[in-house]
Amino acid sequence: MVRVLANGVFDLFHYGHLMHLEQASTFGDYLIVSITKDKFVGKGPGRPVYTETHRAAIVAALKCVDEVIIVSGLGEALLKVKPQIVVKGTDYKKLDSAHDEYCKLYGIEVKFTDTPKLSATGFLNESLRRSRV
Repeated sequence: MVRVLANGVFDLFHYGHLMHLEQASTFGDYLIVSITKDKFVGKGPGRPVYTETHRAAIVAALKCVDEVIIVSGLGEALLKVKPQIVVKGTDYKKLDSAHDEYCKLYGIEVKFTDTPKLSATGFLNESLRRSRV
């Protein structure tokens, strides 16, 4: 069984999140989604809007998701899950990280979805900026 791991905050769940997780589920047999704990979310003031428990429940309700865990970040998720594949969004293609080295060391394949990037954070920040003008 090929275990696939997708990680994120998934606050203000939107269509882009759904498309990303649906495509991630096609890369293997069992999709595990790790949700970042509230205290490690660095998206700005008042974020996350929803608690880690609420965010996990929303993601767990999706047909394409087999399991949800709540972690401090991708590093912890990699150690807990030991997936064969880690899936990231297209916006991470140009970013190198320590996690990529870990994946290389342990033979974990990194794949990228090709779904369009939609951003709840960008939307919220723009809305707040407009309301202050």
